[in-house]
Amino acid sequence: MANAHMQNCVMHMWKNFINRLKDLYIRKIVWDCAKCTTVPEFKATMERLKEVNKDAWSYLIKFDSATWVRAYFSHDPKVDNLTNNMCESFNSKIVKYRCNPIFTICEEVRCYLMRCMVQHKRLIDCHHGKLAPVQEKRLKRLVKPSNKWIAEWIGDNEHKRFEVTYMGSKLDVDLIKHTCTCNRWQLTGQCALIFSGKGMPCTHAVAAIRKRHDNMEHYVHLWLCMESLKKTYEHFIQPVTSEEFWTWTDQTRPAAAIIKRPIGRPKVHNRQKDPAETVIEGEKLKRNFYVTCSKCGQTGHNYNTCKGAPSNPNGKPKTRKP
Repeated sequence: MANAHMQNCVMHMWKNFINRLKDLYIRKIVWDCAKCTTVPEFKATMERLKEVNKDAWSYLIKFDSATWVRAYFSHDPKVDNLTNNMCESFNSKIVKYRCNPIFTICEEVRCYLMRCMVQHKRLIDCHHGKLAPVQEKRLKRLVKPSNKWIAEWIGDNEHKRFEVTYMGSKLDVDLIKHTCTCNRWQLTGQCALIFSGKGMPCTHAVAAIRKRHDNMEHYVHLWLCMESLKKTYEHFIQPVTSEEFWTWTDQTRPAAAIIKRPIGRPKVHNRQKDPAETVIEGEKLKRNFYVTCSKCGQTGHNYNTCKGAPSNPNGKPKTRKP
């Protein structure tokens, strides 16, 4: 579509990034740049990256900011995802089906989706809150960090405009338009003028809502509530009978493709791990060990293979202990 919003997966950008620059220790700065929700915050983080590694800054500056930085995302799609984890999760589930013919793949995927929908319907029937379980936990996590923000009413007639302050930082929260200066509420909520929508309030909005002693669930968009979730699963996948119960026609039956065994040993199509995955354990990075020479003080070799001059001319050479 011509008006579709294109976004890049930051995880793939970072993998390509470390394959070129071989620097794993600035991973946090790169992700901080992508997670920025305001333009001044993004520019300040990019300047910090430029001071740490100028090559990394020049590599990331080539990308369009609207495709990987939250601060430049459009408010229309209301999606602030930085990765395509949904596609990766689906691909991992259908790995065992890929070796089958195309019709078998479609049938296996249909059955898999049918089982998932049934499982989700059972979980929905057991939940009796207004919000979906995931969104309910997400909203509760915002209560504790909102305690440090002080919300002050600015005196509007509707009593829904607040100035939220913490350690010299001030933000404007409008509970009527459902907007905040931090831009997080606009990224995940819906357009207030078209959908009269709300979205998921940010930490600053929660502080203002609690100042009014309102129910936070009333400021969450309808699409995140159980009512919309139940409508999503109202339909179901129709059953498909096996071939012996099909209705036969006079049309020509398609011929099966000729399968020819290739020469040599069959290849095992296992997913090749990215070089970045070998050094990642969850959210932590393995630190590489560098050998330091005790003679010249340089890294990359030891005393036995050193060919340079000693850093201390008066130092005595090392001898092996008996």
